[in-house]
Amino acid sequence: MAARSPKIGLAVVIIFLMSIALLPTVRAQAPLTPDQIRAAYNVNPLLQSGYTGKGVTVAVVASNVEKTLYSDLKGFNSKFGLADTIISVAQPYDSGPTSVNGEETSDIELVHAMAPDAKILLVVVGSHSNLEGFSYVIDHNAADIATTSLFEWYWDSSADGSSAKTVRSYNDEYANSVKEKITLIATSGDYGSDNTVPKAGKTSTGDFWTKHLPYSYLMPLYSPWTTIVGGTALTLQSGTYSETGWSGSGGGPSNLFPEPDWQTGRGVPQNHARNTPDIALNAACDTTYANYVNASWGNICGTSASAPTFAGIIADIEQAAGERLGFLNPTLYSLASSDPTVYHEITSGCSLLKPNPNDPATKPGYCAHAGWNFVTGWGSIDATRLAMHLAPRAHIEPATTTTTSREHSTEATSIIRESRTEKVNTNQSNMKGFEYSPYILAGLAVAALVIVWFTYARKRATKTQSG
Repeated sequence: MAARSPKIGLAVVIIFLMSIALLPTVRAQAPLTPDQIRAAYNVNPLLQSGYTGKGVTVAVVASNVEKTLYSDLKGFNSKFGLADTIISVAQPYDSGPTSVNGEETSDIELVHAMAPDAKILLVVVGSHSNLEGFSYVIDHNAADIATTSLFEWYWDSSADGSSAKTVRSYNDEYANSVKEKITLIATSGDYGSDNTVPKAGKTSTGDFWTKHLPYSYLMPLYSPWTTIVGGTALTLQSGTYSETGWSGSGGGPSNLFPEPDWQTGRGVPQNHARNTPDIALNAACDTTYANYVNASWGNICGTSASAPTFAGIIADIEQAAGERLGFLNPTLYSLASSDPTVYHEITSGCSLLKPNPNDPATKPGYCAHAGWNFVTGWGSIDATRLAMHLAPRAHIEPATTTTTSREHSTEATSIIRESRTEKVNTNQSNMKGFEYSPYILAGLAVAALVIVWFTYARKRATKTQSG
């Protein structure tokens, strides 16, 4: 038996590897840094003009507080070259249990990343309802802006139950924020269309849909007095940003509050209900934000990241305005008609829907489209263009450099702050994108098997010839 030449085998391996290497590289996007988020939403001209949230207080509502809060904030700021966080804590009710997931730490980091000179008031509600946080801020006029990543779910067996009365009572309290000119910002939730899809790895049924539970209510996301922030998937590739609707972005009509007078415009359904979300920012778990919690680098996703990010941006604009901006929603909706360039319109991507609570399967539900939609509202924002309307007397300098751009946009954005380059103890799987293609890994494995096979065949042929 004649042995195959090992040169032929080697040539086969080389050709195979070259063909694999030429396939498109699949890159897992690294967690987005503060610089990248600022660039994506055109925040840099505000910061560069000195509008950094100075003199503005942002309240972050949380149920508890992490033991490592202060050291975590210090680590986050050191990594990204941010000023020290100016923070105070209010515990108006009880302290509650110590946080284990660092939600409030991440919220503060995200606000601070957009508004590095804003004061932050952490309102810890403890064992009380999370909705009490907004009430505390309003009753005590404790902050200019209040944001929360939490919501409460209430349900009744009939339309005149106590839950509906409780929710209406909170909504009446939130209406007082208009008189005080306090801006309320909250998450749309991460449960997809009509909040029907449970989050991965969570035990919650996720079935808040009124089709199955006609007397269930979600607050504060149903409240017309709150600006509700949904989720997008923000991708950065070769210096260009693009966005699609996120599959987990919560949205849908309220079954309790009617459609406000200001909620009109292209795409807004005339269904006699308060519809959410109002706007959206990055929230997808494939395009996460960098965070530092429990002395460890990681990432955060969900609309619990997009809401505080928006709150930080509004703090910058409020400083530029020189006064409280107060209730935003009427202006946000009117701008969609008068100056649609305030928004990055998002026309692709669907949020998932679970049609039946007893069926684990999901399917596409609401889908993003031109105009307002149940996935992203009016879309994500251009912070500088929004500031031109909310703070018309402010002098905003254009960005000094042009390093990144957005698809289908003639406006370029830039990065003006350099991250520090000192080494930190990072979780590499979270903090670094994969530079190699999985196809190459598979190719290497196959190549190794081919080499072993040819070596074995050669030895066997040599043994046969000598025998």
